[in-house]
Amino acid sequence: MDRFASIASFRDLPLAELAKAKLESEGLYCHLLNRHHVGMNWLYSEAIGGVQLQVRSEDIKLAESILARDESGLLEEGALDFPAAENIMVCIACGAGDLEAIQYTRLSGALMLLTHMPLLFWGKGYRCRKCGKKQK
Repeated sequence: MDRFASIASFRDLPLAELAKAKLESEGLYCHLLNRHHVGMNWLYSEAIGGVQLQVRSEDIKLAESILARDESGLLEEGALDFPAAENIMVCIACGAGDLEAIQYTRLSGALMLLTHMPLLFWGKGYRCRKCGKKQK
C-alpha cells in the first residue's frame, strides 16, 4: 500500500487543481485532500488546513522540484507556438471569409409568443456579406 504525504496546501480549489494538473502532466500520481469540503463551502478552507496536495512518499522530492519550477518565461520567449486556426469560417458558395452572425433567439422568442408553441430553433447562423448565402 502506498503512503502519501502532503507537499502543499492551497486556500482555493482552482489553484490546487492547477498544481495537481502540473504534477500529473509529469507522470506523478497525486490527489487532493479536503477538495470536496472546500468545494462545498470555501469558508472552511482555513479551518481544515486548506486543500492539501498529496503525492507518494517516494515522489516528494521530484514533486517539490516540479512545483518550484518557474515556467512563466515560456510565454514571453515565444516557446509556445500555436498552430494557425484551421476552422476559419468561409462561405460555401463563394469562398469569402466575410461572414456575419445571425441570431435566431429573437425570432424564436417572438414566434413562441405569437403561436403559444415551443419553437426551439435557438442558435446561430451565418450569412455571407458578399453573396448573401445563409449557412449554419
